[in-house]
Amino acid sequence: MPGSTAQRERRTLAQSKQLGVPSARGRFLRLDDMIASTGLSESTIRRRVREGEMPKPIALTKRCVGWWESDFAAWASEHRSPRTSD
Repeated sequence: MPGSTAQRERRTLAQSKQLGVPSARGRFLRLDDMIASTGLSESTIRRRVREGEMPKPIALTKRCVGWWESDFAAWASEHRSPRTSD
C-alpha cells in the first residue's frame, strides 16, 4: 500500500504490522516483536536499553513492558545501515 495519509488511516493494525510500518493509531511492541524486528537477542536488547542505545520500554503492567511503535520506528530509521551497491 502506498503511504498516503488516507491510506495509512485505513490500514488495520495487523496490516501495519505485516508491512512493518507504524499504524495510524500506534500500538505497543512486545519483546518478541523487538527481537523479530531487530534480529537482536533479548539480552542484547536489554543491555542496549540499559546503556541508552535503544528506546526504553514502558511498563504496561507490573510484569509487562512494551515499546511504543513510533519510538521504535524512529530509532530504527536513525540506526539503519546505509545500503551499498556491489
